[in-house]
Amino acid sequence: ATVITALTAQNSKGVQNIFVCPENFVLDQLNAVFADGNICGVKTGMLYSKEIIKLVSSFLSNARDQRFQDQDLPIVVDPVMTAEAGGRLISDEALMVLKDLMLPISSIVTPNIMEAEKIAGVKINCEEEAEIAAKKIFDLGVKAVIVTGGHLNGTDIFYDGEIVRIKGIIIEGRTHGSGCTYSSLLLSLLVMGYTPLASAKIAKQFLERSIEVSRRIGEKGGSVNQTTWLLDYYDRYNTLEELKESFCNLISIKRLEIIIPEVGSNFGLSSHYPRSLDDIAAVEGRITKIDDNKVRHGCISFGASRHVARMILTANKYDKKVRSAINIKFSDDLLDICKNINFSMVEFDRKDEPPNRSTMEWGVAESIKKFGNNVPDVIYDQGGIGKEPMIRIFGESAYDVVEKIKKILENR
Repeated sequence: ATVITALTAQNSKGVQNIFVCPENFVLDQLNAVFADGNICGVKTGMLYSKEIIKLVSSFLSNARDQRFQDQDLPIVVDPVMTAEAGGRLISDEALMVLKDLMLPISSIVTPNIMEAEKIAGVKINCEEEAEIAAKKIFDLGVKAVIVTGGHLNGTDIFYDGEIVRIKGIIIEGRTHGSGCTYSSLLLSLLVMGYTPLASAKIAKQFLERSIEVSRRIGEKGGSVNQTTWLLDYYDRYNTLEELKESFCNLISIKRLEIIIPEVGSNFGLSSHYPRSLDDIAAVEGRITKIDDNKVRHGCISFGASRHVARMILTANKYDKKVRSAINIKFSDDLLDICKNINFSMVEFDRKDEPPNRSTMEWGVAESIKKFGNNVPDVIYDQGGIGKEPMIRIFGESAYDVVEKIKKILENR
């Protein structure tokens, strides 16, 4: 349930106007919500005026004392001060009241860098200064503080008496609603029984993914995509189904066995926005020849291959549309066929490989750089000591890769 404390006229360019709800109307909403629901936790966001902060803090304190005497009522305070798109969302005089009345009753407060500076009264330019701010805010009576690092280097500072740095990544743009999304998920996890630190870590992972898969809306960025985990599950299902269908088409191609290398082939497809090798589906145990016209293979699953997964993950970093690949036997005849059907081709030499690097990551990245940071249809190498030469075919989909294999065999 939601209690509205203020309405804003805003878009991706900024906040144009603010209407603060009358105090009696906010109180009516609070009474209505608490009288007709199993309240397990509370998250506050925009509390624009000192009057609204006094009202909300008093109501929550009384509710906690009277209705939740033997139970914990988690209260997460997102001390909203400015909109992501620009515009003040709290008055100057309200800030002191927030510190004096709202923070002491909160379980966790989640300021970003700028908010933490204003609450703690210190400048923050590095993680160490963020830690100092977190300690100062904690001393106001909060049970735990999370200074979110999206405006610094991506590292969140968690403090509940002990400092924990929660590492993350910076993802530019499309971050409207990130603070609200993070604090809301944080509360949900607390209510589910997760510890504050575990909740902070999970919420951060979710938020990063939500920003990563968001889309631009309006002239200045866009909002985070809060359906990310649902979309990920749906995407993984579709990825498996596409690869299964494409693999059936692949193994039905006549004379497929003649392009299977001695070490075997593998055929993979990534989910959209892959972040690790486990986001790439492939064939368990590779595709191998068992005689002149038969191949043997395992099932399709995520994380089934490290070899082809590294190829795909590396290529996808340069071009998000490239999601599939297969490795096939090397021969001059096959290279000539690829050239004759106008496949773009790049070679790398294993002798140039730096020490302590994955061949697939380095070789694919090196080839893409040679090709102007674009992913070619074919990346190949002529092997090395104990290493079989190999041709690798890339495509935007598993269907695309199968079509390329068909073209190669039709022209052989």
